[in-house]
Amino acid sequence: MALSGKLTKKLVENLGAGRHGDGNGLYLVVDPSGARRWIVRVVVKGQKNKKGAPLRTDFGLGGADIVTINQARERALEYRRMAKQGLNPRFNARQEVPTFEEVAQQVHIDRMPTWKNAKHGQQWINTLRDYAFPKIGRMPIDSIDQPEVMMCLAPIWTEKHETAKRLAQRIKVV
Repeated sequence: MALSGKLTKKLVENLGAGRHGDGNGLYLVVDPSGARRWIVRVVVKGQKNKKGAPLRTDFGLGGADIVTINQARERALEYRRMAKQGLNPRFNARQEVPTFEEVAQQVHIDRMPTWKNAKHGQQWINTLRDYAFPKIGRMPIDSIDQPEVMMCLAPIWTEKHETAKRLAQRIKVV
């Protein structure tokens, strides 16, 4: 199925400086120097920026000299699908780094023999599942720092202090 938009191959080659929309969040950006590149703007479902508004982000798809208009449309569609599922394309495009959730599951498996009973092991992973995975579970493990940990702890720190302390310990172990 061929994707279509407002721009044509001829327009891509001849448009002047500026940001030119193809539709569905795909843009051709032409610099004053004449350099041309594709970007896609998506809104990641369920994620908010610092002001509480939906997280709207631009992603580069490559230069127009390398990436054809049809390739750009296909990549843009793929990024929009990820965003609609709540996956941030920035973190899900590079899969060689494991996510926080993947590492946590492996740590849970590795630590099973050390727990006194199965209930304790289940509580360990359930705390992460309930409070950490929804916020940082899909993030690459190497991109998680203090602000991301605080994002998990802040909502429960006053009401469920003991749970928050345990959650902090478990995130640190992962």
